[in-house]
Amino acid sequence: MEIVILVSLLSLYCDFTDAECLVVSPARLVVKHGDPASSNCSSDTPVEMGWEATQGGAGLTDNKVKILNWKVDSLTDWNSKPTCFTEGGQCQKQLNITVYKLPDRVSISYRKYPDPMVEGHQYLLQCLVQNIAPIGRLRVTFYKVSATGEQTELDTQQKSKDNIKTPENGTYTLDFTPGRDDDGAQLLCSAMLDLGPEGPQPPPVMDSNRLNTNVHYKPQITSPGCFSMSITEGDTLSLNCSANGNPAPSYDWLLPHADPNTMEERSVVTITNMAKSHSGNYTCFARNPLGNSTCTVNVEVTVDYLPIIAGLAAAVVVILLVVSCFTYSSYYKHRRMGHYQLKDMLPRRHKNKHVVQHNGTDQSFM
Repeated sequence: MEIVILVSLLSLYCDFTDAECLVVSPARLVVKHGDPASSNCSSDTPVEMGWEATQGGAGLTDNKVKILNWKVDSLTDWNSKPTCFTEGGQCQKQLNITVYKLPDRVSISYRKYPDPMVEGHQYLLQCLVQNIAPIGRLRVTFYKVSATGEQTELDTQQKSKDNIKTPENGTYTLDFTPGRDDDGAQLLCSAMLDLGPEGPQPPPVMDSNRLNTNVHYKPQITSPGCFSMSITEGDTLSLNCSANGNPAPSYDWLLPHADPNTMEERSVVTITNMAKSHSGNYTCFARNPLGNSTCTVNVEVTVDYLPIIAGLAAAVVVILLVVSCFTYSSYYKHRRMGHYQLKDMLPRRHKNKHVVQHNGTDQSFM
């Protein structure tokens, strides 16, 4: 009776402390399915010990030993639980072992294929991870890659299935609502098997195929913008209407001097030699099957008075010059006619004047 009580107390003691019982090292193994595995069982004092396992098991040693190795060349048992024990099962220690397998394939698809996507509508994405173990350590992340290559994380999911050791297929879903900026982007999912510090580092990751997105959205006018402007009479007006839209939008212009029921079916409107009658609102319409967008430019035609003023000033200067020249000419003639007599202009006759020619020279004597 006393011996039974002593054995029971010893077994209970060994269950709660490893100091005087068995030690398994390493205590935890992460092994890829089909790879070799090994661990040591040791004791502070020599004892008869053995390994109980579906693979690599060993009975009690004939002699007392301090250490006993467990080893398999190819671990294929998903639920392997190697346990080291001593004679009579007084002490025992189980090796914590995880057998893993990377997925055969990771794929992403739409639950119902959209043809095409429409801005603001919701679509269900589905990521399928095939034949992976243990599925409880799997983390699936959905990503969006923009047309410029920028990658954005959409969501990360992990299922609580720690009790499942054998390979499983995992299906993960995400509701995706695209916007116009998502046109031309790509969608994918990534499967990461996170097995902790004892597992492979960094954790193995497998990406899915990529889904190209074609998002349809109504137009949004980007140019010329809605504003007011003024233009000088006689100049040329040119307005170019452009918009972002998928499918590509068509354009119409409603002009202020045209019939309200008539539109110009073009993206650019050009008017030469602008007149006051061309003042008013110029409205662009951009349309596609999903909707339309409008933008109005208010145009005011102004008259440039500077050339007129300059012309009038030049005319006044010319008139003043003509008047000045006429006035000066009249005044000058009047002054000259008032100081000179016709008789003053004729030669005078001299009395007692004799002209003698001497030696060919005329000489006059008074």
